[in-house]
This record gives sequence, structure tokens and C-alpha cells, in this order.
Amino acid sequence: MTTRIGPVAFSLVMLGALATQGAAQEVSAALRDRVAQLVERLGGDGPETRDEAEQALTKLGARILPLLPDPSEIEEGDLRDRVTRIRATLSEAGAENPAEATRITIQGDGIRLSEALRELQRQSGNRISDLRELYGQDATNPGLDLQIEDRPFLEAFDLIAEQAGLEPIFYTGDGTIGLLTRGAMVEGQGEGAGSAPAIYTGPFRVSLNQVAAQHDLTTGSRSTNAQLMVVWEPRLRPMLMNLDVSNVEIADDRGQAVQPSVSGESGTVVLRPENPTAELNLNMVSPDREARQLDRLKVRATLTVPSGNEVFRLDLGTPNPSQERGDVTVSVGRVEVDGFVWKVDVRVTYEGQSEAFETYRQGLFNNRIWLQRPDGSRFDQNGGFNQIGAATNSMAFQYLFVDAPGKPSDYQLVYETPGAVLEVPLEFEFTDIPLP
Repeated sequence: MTTRIGPVAFSLVMLGALATQGAAQEVSAALRDRVAQLVERLGGDGPETRDEAEQALTKLGARILPLLPDPSEIEEGDLRDRVTRIRATLSEAGAENPAEATRITIQGDGIRLSEALRELQRQSGNRISDLRELYGQDATNPGLDLQIEDRPFLEAFDLIAEQAGLEPIFYTGDGTIGLLTRGAMVEGQGEGAGSAPAIYTGPFRVSLNQVAAQHDLTTGSRSTNAQLMVVWEPRLRPMLMNLDVSNVEIADDRGQAVQPSVSGESGTVVLRPENPTAELNLNMVSPDREARQLDRLKVRATLTVPSGNEVFRLDLGTPNPSQERGDVTVSVGRVEVDGFVWKVDVRVTYEGQSEAFETYRQGLFNNRIWLQRPDGSRFDQNGGFNQIGAATNSMAFQYLFVDAPGKPSDYQLVYETPGAVLEVPLEFEFTDIPLP
């Protein structure tokens, strides 16, 4: 779909899974062994043992992020929740600047593709899916000679994909960045590095995919459009993108400024967690016909991202349970069993956030929610949801759970929502762009 904001149209499909920031760090064998022992105790018998292991891992600091397991690969519910919580705590503490890219180091000859992908995930917290078998392709595992040292995650990912003959796919719909054999995707379904010029800036990659000119014969007007693809690390899970037209600078090779089609407007686009990418179409008045290229196309925008996620646990066996963490309160209202569908009403309130609540409001649609038994087993929310209310600083939703075993009182409702939001700048500049 395309949302138009003045001269800029964003075509958006976005996915993310707020994962965690990691860093490529040298770690000693002793630290590696210590983390492995504590992770084993984290899933051990008794809540006291697990609590002590969680505290010990947290005290080791952000340097252990690359050594922690991926929560998505953990079946046991309580262990998965604890690892998720540890990673979130360490990421928040270690993230001095969320606008910085995750840095990747992978060096060696003959490194198998599967191992390189594991390292990318381990060092960054960004999830990657090899989609070749799903699409009937031969899932080879070639050896790669890699000399990636302190590179941004997306650049390292592109380098590995290129050497392996694979194509990055950002429209997976499952919270990951995908990989397929190069050239396998039908045009319009995927976007790879190709020969389009690309810029790596912070946790983003921006590629300039197309420049097109149009002559409207009914009005006699001419226009030019630059199509760009913005990709971000899935760990960011951005909620909003904001672009002010005054922050778009375009000039041709004759030194003449090229104006957007409409000036003085700005816009904010809601990003949904479907794919970690956005198509950005910059519409402008066509340059003079004597111009052969655009000397400069410069854009400054911002993305609003969630920070400091809070996890709430509400006992569905208790009437109207409510829990407060910081400025956020989550309350459960009516719980209705309608045949094989459970309907659970939830209200989220941000006290003291009324002025900024519009930012939070958009992110609430991306919240994670599931049911969990005392033994840690988990049933994910699987039936969609409806917004059923809104106030100055709160919103209410009805979440649907289909074919959940047992009865609601057997479960806690676990709800994850942002405790804060941050603005991350997106700035890039392309030069020497040939005109059609």
C-alpha cells in the first residue's frame, strides 16, 4: 500500500521482532564456559536456582550477549522468557547509541554458510531464515572465505549472501531476514543487493533502485521519481517513520536545485511488524532537460523505535488482574470462552505520557502476547485482535486465542509492551545519479 505525504510516498510492508543488540567481542574460553554453566542452571530445578542464575548472567554485562542462546530456539517456556529478559536488560544497558549499527566480525577460510549465518545471529540478535528448502531450492552449504572485521550487520549480511550466491529477502512475514538462491524471486516479491547503489548508515541500508521520468499528456506536466528501498536491522522494530520535506535536498549537475512536487508538508507513517523494509518514493519536479544527472539527493528522516520493553504477567484465574511497571499499567477485563475461541480484553495505560501517547499508541499494535502455564509451557496468541477502546493515555484490545487447551484459569497472560520510545535518525546522500 502507498501512503502519500506531500511529495513523498512511502510504500510500506514492515516486519520486525524486537530482538537484541549484540556486539562482536573477543571472549575468553573461561567466560564462554561460565555462561554455558549459568544457562544450564537457568533451566534447572527450582525457582531459586533459576533466579540466581538469571542474576549472575545479568551481572556479567553486555559482553555476554553473543554467547546467549536465541530465545526463538528454546522450547521450554520459562527458560525462553528468562533468556529474553536477560538479553533485553543487557541490550538496554549496553546500547549507548541505538542509532549505531551492530558490528560484525567473522574471519576465516572455508567457513560453512550455516556457521556464518549462526555467527551473524549470535553477534547481532537479528534472526535469519534460509528459505531455500521451503521454495524447493537446493540448500547447499558452501565454504566461504570471509574477512569481515567490525562491519555493520547489514553490510556483513550482504557480503556473505553475495559470496554464497544468495539473495536477501526482506518480505518473509515471520520476523526474520530470508535468503534464497540469487535471481529466484519473481520481480516485485523480493529485493536483493543487485547492482543498485547502496549506502550503509547506522543500522540501515538504503539502495537507490530506480529513477523514472513521467510526462502527463493530459496536463502537460512532467515529473521525476526516485525509488529507494530502506532496510533496517529487525531488532529495531520501528513504530513510525517521519520525514519533513524541508529535509530533502536535490540538485542537478547544472547546480540548480530540484524541488519536490509539493513543498512545506511533512508526514508520519505507521510501520507495522511485517517486514524490516520500506519503499520510499521521492517525487520531484523534473530537472531541466539539459541536466544529465542529479549531483545530490540527500534525505534526513527519523524512525521511532521501542526501548526498554516491559513484561507483564497476569493470572487469568484472578478476576480483573492488573499490574503496573513504571509508567505502564496493563489490566485484563472480560475473559469470554466462545466455543473454541477465547476472547481476552486487555487495557494498556501510560500514565504521565498523554502528550507523547500518540507515539506509543502506534506501537501497541505490535505488542507480543501469549498464555503460559505454571510449568512454563506456552500458547501463543493466534486469532488476531480488535481495538475496542481508546482514551487520552490508554487503549483497549480484545485478543483472540483459538483452540487453547484447558481453561483460561490454567494460564497467566504474558504481555510485552514498550516502556519507552526513542527517535533514531536516518540520514543518507546519493551522488552522480544518471537521469532517464
